[in-house]
Amino acid sequence: MTEETVGQRIRRLRLARGLSQRAVSGPGVSYAYVSRIEAGDRTPSLRALRHLAGKLGVNPEYLEDGRAIPAAKERELRLADAEIGLRMGGDLGRAEETLRTLLREEIPDGLEIRIRATLGKLFAEKGDNDGALLELEHVVASGGVRPETRPDVYETLATVYAATKRAPQAIDLLARCIAAVDEDEEALTQGVRYRSVLAQVFSSVGALDRARDVLEEATHLAESLARPQDRVALYWTGARIEWMQAQDADAALAFTGRAIGLLEATEDTIELARAHLLAAQICNLDKRPEEAREHLEQAEPLLIFCDDRPSVGILRAEQAKSEAQLGNAARAVELGQQAKELLAGDVRFAPNASHALALAYSVSGDLDAADAEYDRAVSTLAEREQWREAIDVSRDWAVALRKAGLGERAYAVLEQAAEFGQRVGAERMSSGPQPRRSRA
Repeated sequence: MTEETVGQRIRRLRLARGLSQRAVSGPGVSYAYVSRIEAGDRTPSLRALRHLAGKLGVNPEYLEDGRAIPAAKERELRLADAEIGLRMGGDLGRAEETLRTLLREEIPDGLEIRIRATLGKLFAEKGDNDGALLELEHVVASGGVRPETRPDVYETLATVYAATKRAPQAIDLLARCIAAVDEDEEALTQGVRYRSVLAQVFSSVGALDRARDVLEEATHLAESLARPQDRVALYWTGARIEWMQAQDADAALAFTGRAIGLLEATEDTIELARAHLLAAQICNLDKRPEEAREHLEQAEPLLIFCDDRPSVGILRAEQAKSEAQLGNAARAVELGQQAKELLAGDVRFAPNASHALALAYSVSGDLDAADAEYDRAVSTLAEREQWREAIDVSRDWAVALRKAGLGERAYAVLEQAAEFGQRVGAERMSSGPQPRRSRA
């Protein structure tokens, strides 16, 4: 098929609209000039294209190259599609390719910072912390985003700092964000969000008292906010702090209970499902499988409806753990295998699937398979320097080995867990300076 020329395109549109060459002519664009353009004898000037586009009701870009959507607008739509895909848990590979392609295109539309911000968040979602740091530090340093308008960028960068053992940088960044948003009376929600993340960072390095202080400050600020989601985020943070640091399951479940109560009054089914899922994880860790099962039964229909693959994978892993603790070996193995398939290649959650499958194999009596999964889970967690999680899995591993009569192996695993505990202690010692105090 022969490609349509500019003149042919103008003629086609003019005839489709029932217009004569004289009808589309105007100052500087005579009907004779229009005739020569349509015949291919003249190349229209930019002024002529704009005039004819107005007469024909299309964009000048469409007359010039056949694109119904201007290049800048088309780029923005592709970027928006990638942003939505990331937010909704879609195909990250497709979104990444779109963003990389957009960066390679040299069109002066001012979208580069927004593209890099989205790419940085995507890398963080994939667990590529180096890639996330490269993009997000560039975005923040550019001055193209501010803490008041793009809290997602600063929160993600702080979270990546914390995940890569740069807690002092995370604390300093969040303190600066809090100071900035506290100067803006319209940015109360952002102030709550930044304090919530700061509490999580303090918790991650074992500074429990400081985490609780910041969380209390955020909770006080959130009392004046109408959106329940703002308070829900704080309750989630509180639950994680109480479990990860104090190992207080009852206190943690009290926080998740508040979150569930608020979310049940909203239509946010996916967040309600995740709240039940968090409660189930805490119950399983505290060896309360019956309670975990109740929360999982509430979460399952909501997660299946939302088609969130990672969350469904975590659901299956937690179901496998609860069934293993209840002695339902065959069902536990089936669910554990489903979890492993759903979370394969996901560096964030794959160790959870391996842990679940290891528990299931242990109950079924397949110690060799259990041993391999435990080793896989602990090794991956150690590589990611998730010491506390590695300790939890190691304890279950040691129990399985002892039950199998392998006391020496169990002792070796516990020795390794003790080394992980020393890493946690070292992190606490280097958690960084106190944040600058900001007004509430």
